[in-house]
Amino acid sequence: MALEEGKVKIERFDGRDFSFWKMQIEDYLYQKKLYQPLSGKKPDDMKQEDWVLLDRQALGVIRLTLAKNVAFNIVNETTTAGLIKALSDMYEKPSAANKVYLMRRLFNLKMGEGISITNHINEFNTILSQLESVQIKFEDEVKALILLSSLPDSWDATVTAVSSSTGDNTLKLNDIRNLILSEDVRRRASGESSSHVSNSALNTESRGRTTQKSQNGRGRSKSRGKGQTKFRSDIVCWNCDKIGHFTNQCKAPKKNKSHRNKKHDDDESANAATDEFDDALICSLDSPVDSWVMDSGASFHTTPCKELLSNYVSGRFGKVYLADGKPLDIVGRGNIDIRTSSGTLWTLHNVRHIPALKRNLISIGQLDSEGHYTTFGDGAWKVTKGNLVVARGKKQGSLYMVADEDMIAVTEVVNNSSLWHQRLGHMSEKGMKLMATKGKLSNLKHVDVGVCEHCIFGKQKKVSFSRTGKNSKVEKLELVHTDVWGPAPVKSIGGSCYYITFIDDSTRKVWVYFLKNKSDVFSVFKRWKVEVENQTGLKIKSLKSDNGGEYDSQEFKDFCSEHGIRMIKTIPGTPEQNGVAERMNRTLNERARCIRIQSGLPKVFWAEAINTAAYLINRGPSVPLNYQLPEEVWSGKEVKLSHLRIFGCVSYILIDSCNRDKLDPKARKCYFIGYGSDMYGYRFWDDQNKKIIRSRNVTFNENLFYKDRLSAESVGVSKVPELPEKATLEEISESDIAIKSQNTGIEVESESEPSTPPRRSSRMSVPPDRYSPSLHYLLLTDAVEPECFSEAMQGNDSIKWELAMKDEMTSLEKNGTWSLTKLPKEKKALHNRWVYRLKEESDGSRRYKARLVVKGFQQKQGIDFTEIFSPVVKMTTIRVILSIVAAENLHLEQLDVKTAFLHGDLEEDIYMTQPEGFEVPGKENLVCKLNKSLYGLKQAPRQWYKKFNEFMSNSGFNRCNMDHCCYVKKYANSYIILAVYVDDMLIAGSNMAEINRLKQKLAENFEMKDLGPAKQILGMRILRNRSEGTLKLSQEKYIHKLLDRFSLEDAKTRNTPLGSHLKFSKSQSSQIDEEKCYMSKVPYASAVGSLMYAMVCTRPDIAHAVGVVSRFLSNPAKEHWEGVKWILRYLKGTSEMCLCFRKGNISLQGFSDADLGGDLDTRKSTTGYIFTLGGTAVSWKSKLQHSVALSTTEAEYIAISEAAKEMIWLQNFLKELGKEQDDAPLFSDSQSALSLAKNPVFHSRCKHIQLKYHFIRELINDGELSLLKISGSENPADMLTKTVTTDKLRLCITSAGLRG
Repeated sequence: MALEEGKVKIERFDGRDFSFWKMQIEDYLYQKKLYQPLSGKKPDDMKQEDWVLLDRQALGVIRLTLAKNVAFNIVNETTTAGLIKALSDMYEKPSAANKVYLMRRLFNLKMGEGISITNHINEFNTILSQLESVQIKFEDEVKALILLSSLPDSWDATVTAVSSSTGDNTLKLNDIRNLILSEDVRRRASGESSSHVSNSALNTESRGRTTQKSQNGRGRSKSRGKGQTKFRSDIVCWNCDKIGHFTNQCKAPKKNKSHRNKKHDDDESANAATDEFDDALICSLDSPVDSWVMDSGASFHTTPCKELLSNYVSGRFGKVYLADGKPLDIVGRGNIDIRTSSGTLWTLHNVRHIPALKRNLISIGQLDSEGHYTTFGDGAWKVTKGNLVVARGKKQGSLYMVADEDMIAVTEVVNNSSLWHQRLGHMSEKGMKLMATKGKLSNLKHVDVGVCEHCIFGKQKKVSFSRTGKNSKVEKLELVHTDVWGPAPVKSIGGSCYYITFIDDSTRKVWVYFLKNKSDVFSVFKRWKVEVENQTGLKIKSLKSDNGGEYDSQEFKDFCSEHGIRMIKTIPGTPEQNGVAERMNRTLNERARCIRIQSGLPKVFWAEAINTAAYLINRGPSVPLNYQLPEEVWSGKEVKLSHLRIFGCVSYILIDSCNRDKLDPKARKCYFIGYGSDMYGYRFWDDQNKKIIRSRNVTFNENLFYKDRLSAESVGVSKVPELPEKATLEEISESDIAIKSQNTGIEVESESEPSTPPRRSSRMSVPPDRYSPSLHYLLLTDAVEPECFSEAMQGNDSIKWELAMKDEMTSLEKNGTWSLTKLPKEKKALHNRWVYRLKEESDGSRRYKARLVVKGFQQKQGIDFTEIFSPVVKMTTIRVILSIVAAENLHLEQLDVKTAFLHGDLEEDIYMTQPEGFEVPGKENLVCKLNKSLYGLKQAPRQWYKKFNEFMSNSGFNRCNMDHCCYVKKYANSYIILAVYVDDMLIAGSNMAEINRLKQKLAENFEMKDLGPAKQILGMRILRNRSEGTLKLSQEKYIHKLLDRFSLEDAKTRNTPLGSHLKFSKSQSSQIDEEKCYMSKVPYASAVGSLMYAMVCTRPDIAHAVGVVSRFLSNPAKEHWEGVKWILRYLKGTSEMCLCFRKGNISLQGFSDADLGGDLDTRKSTTGYIFTLGGTAVSWKSKLQHSVALSTTEAEYIAISEAAKEMIWLQNFLKELGKEQDDAPLFSDSQSALSLAKNPVFHSRCKHIQLKYHFIRELINDGELSLLKISGSENPADMLTKTVTTDKLRLCITSAGLRG
């Protein structure tokens, strides 16, 4: 709620407009005399307790004005000054990303036609205020000019008048603002509209629209026409049809729309005006496909028009169902760019192409998942992102619709411009326009690149100083500029760390060579000199370089002197004097960085990116050459660009017939990484065989890149596109060679023809149609976890992920996890990575969690680790403890160990690189020597367990022999039981004071999080009602997620886990390729694994069914999949069923049963047993026996033996907990098996039974086991061995303590 008192009202801060909120809250605190805590300094004359109270009051006031999503991030701040600082770090941080975002908002700010001038100036001032908060300030005149340039076309006369009236005087923002506001007041007072009707589909507000239409058919008011007065006496009101005023000024009763528009009904091509307040949305009645509908019921954006889509990917993406049940195929997806009224582009991502659809739909749900906020009301809609208004529109009839007549044209222009922009290695827009005017860029009539994020990431630079021009040399090789760049942070594929450039001053052509060492510069120069002098017949006259040692060797000087080459050196410390080479290096790096980031290729491909950038720079316009192409000036031949392709795009290379069989695929999927050097053809990276190959027989797919390889494989789009682009290599000749390699010191990479690939299936991967028409509505997630550090920093939640990483680093530093040191020569540093997870809390909120994880797979046994085993608490142990808690009404608390693995002490010397994004400035060359264990290390779980076990032993706890993760400590009149599962702890006890003391000790030794009374453990919800004496263990939420995942949320329910008519065997698994292909798309193993977790935790009723379907994981059939879905449908009808432990006596009982030859393939029998404690199941099993039983007696006898082992374990465990159960009975419904167990007689019918099963006789003779008979109709273990009827299943469930 907002903070209100009298006339003071402060809206809750939800992450938007921090500067305005901060100003308000500071003013409010000053008004209430609570301002002193803002500084964080206590006045000298104030007592400490008064200061603490005052600080707490101010802190409470600020917290009351924070939204939940903001307050969650600062919950640990306990002082007012700390709270304000934390919020400033999050929302006022002067990071490059924030600055780029705010600068983009400022320069893209454009007042839309029909927008209030006051609102526009307010938004302008807000952006300026936010920029000042991140330390960016403009001069007053610059602010005034930006404000004038943001006005719409209808204000051109005002802008011209202002510009003319100032003359040479400096503009002032306040004067310009006052003048604009005065002009707006004058316009409204004289009856004029302050702006005209907009033709944008996203902002179509209009004021004073007349019934007379101009030539463009827009019905635009003529009140601003040339030679006319500012007040029109012939204006007709649409409401009362009288002359002299606008509709919004009409005082007559409002007429309905049907009467108002009646006179337009006869015009077939008329535009529909449907807003009651004359704000009309332009929408063609003849073309419903051109309009867009804002749809809250759509799971994603859809369109029937393929031509609107950019980055189009075709494929089978499943089906969608309309309201009448009609299915429509999704045949592709891509992006659509919409130009808004402000001139910016709004991009709709992942728009599905559905040809049979009649409307274009914009999904509100997808916009929300992408961080947009959509509001509806008063006949209008608006889409915002943060403080930025992305788009807005009006209501038409009963639908909120958008229409954009220029959308297709905008898309085509942007698509073609963007395509060539990427092919040319992110050339500037100015350069592309020059190339287009020369006809070099085919099919590109207009250049409009827009905002390229890859260019911002790759080319961001400081504002340059003014420089004087310099004339280039007339003759080739008269002056050559050279420079060495490096070392690179990572070695290239060929092992290079440097590159050297040679630039001819006359033609500005650049040559690039890659080096492993700087000492190779001289040998490279000699090779290059011979080559260029042979090509031109001219001699090199001057060589200009810096004072690097690679150019200063005596050998280099003697060579130049011998060949008459003048060496020009710059003054030390002044690289500006070698500006041509320095700027070329910067340009090469920027272009290479852009194309590599866009493609997603790893950093080891930096040399290939530099290679491609140099190739493209030689074929792009050069300013010193009056925009001629360096390659054309050097060679005298025309350069063609039709062969250019986007760096890093997917390519399909033809495999020669000699390297493949007749049934093998004819192409191999690779990635384009550059153009040929010494030989013809393109260069490609074969990611499968990890080698570089050359080819000219290739098909390109410029819509997919290296970074899309995982997503493309998952949806099955990694096939040749429908309209492939074939490579045309006639333009590439040996004269194009600009980048060389040599045998010593230069980039040397494997370029031999690919060897024969391993035999693989030639079937194309086809995405599955899935299992339900509603899948697309179910599998959409509302958040995505980043995969790496760079992705986390570039996303919308970068601030939250950064805070999570800082919290992790704080824990690591506080724990003394490592110390910085130099890496010993004989040691190797392990790498690490950040792992990001979104945790869903019990109250529905989300917690951003980042974890630093070591790449433990790089460790070697005996060097970096020895033992790695670490125990975890058994599920049976947890259920036994919960049963005791319910029976004796004990307290049950839960703790979580923060960074549990960090507490373990290491016994080996392990070194690790510094975490990405948190390198210590000035110490980048140092590594981390681990003092404590860290996540990802193979020995981390074991070291944590050893540390925790040592602490528990020193605290007086006894470790249970039956479960090493359960500890018990007995007091005079109470006891405490502690169970640990890695970093989750359950504490049960009768004395809350003793539990609190244990918590305090744990918190002193480990960083703990007290979760209070236990509510959830390992995905199982704990529902407790102490007044009724019940404790329930439920997986209802997990089951619903399971149904949602496999699209069975709306399926019909079943009454039993398996139908009695379902008989499964391996013979049902067909050998037909078609059926195998179908089943390969079915997530059979995933579904069975998910069912197993439910069965192991809380659902013994599905144990037999899950055991049956799990026998066919290697080769499932359609019948087996039907069985899995049957189990899921049964769970849907019984999702609320849970284990219910009750208050009362603790009594242990066991039930055993077996079938005979139930497995149709092996004829083995199934063992089933279940044990209850206090009437509720705590342990159960349904498993095939190891040998074939020859009779029912033998099968039952083996089952009793298996159950007896579990009985002994339970008795011993309960004894350690002080709950002895020596007389616990074990029931069986087989009288013959009972007789065989009690009478140690060996005869012909049982002499073959393995001896290990006869130990049960010794247990009975020693009185450790009590075997009793139970009727088969009352045995709850029956449901664990066979399919039972509904009535019998209900009895078994009740006996096992399951409640709905």
